[in-house]
Amino acid sequence: MAKVDAKHKGPDFWERLQPRERLLVMALVGVFFLMSIAVMMFLRWKKLGTIDDEIVDLRAGLDLTRTMGPSFKDRLDKPKDNKIPTEKLLFATLVEEAQTVAEVTASNQEEKPAIEVAAGIQKRTYEFDLRNVTLDQLTKFLATVEGQEDRVVLTESLTIRSPSSNEDRLNVNVTLATWERRGSGEEEEG
Repeated sequence: MAKVDAKHKGPDFWERLQPRERLLVMALVGVFFLMSIAVMMFLRWKKLGTIDDEIVDLRAGLDLTRTMGPSFKDRLDKPKDNKIPTEKLLFATLVEEAQTVAEVTASNQEEKPAIEVAAGIQKRTYEFDLRNVTLDQLTKFLATVEGQEDRVVLTESLTIRSPSSNEDRLNVNVTLATWERRGSGEEEEG
């Protein structure tokens, strides 16, 4: 007796198709591969474009750092302007001006001794307290103090405490700092 193969169920998928349908399926598979290759090429081209842009940016940065350009030589030929002034800043006057703008009162004002930072440059600090001020007043005060056009004045230290958790009033300890060059008269005296 002959055994019947139980796995054989008839013609497979490809054999059931008409020759025209086979051609269309092969064309569909070919289009799929071509589109896959086209998408991969497009993504690679886009990635290489971003890499090229980065290279152009790096080259432009290197060109700016080269020291052979005429703009660099012009900067070398210009006399050096010292941005650090020689005249002393009157901290009390500066704080008074800022008080009128921000409508606050400074107390416990004290200037600390000057510290020699480098040869001929000293750092001066000034400490004071602001009591019972709002955040808006504090911001106005500090903006006025630090907004000096002719010199650098920075808030070196700022300690903020709130005496009450339900009020928006603050107690602030402020330390201002500025830098100055010692003038020729001061060097002779020192």
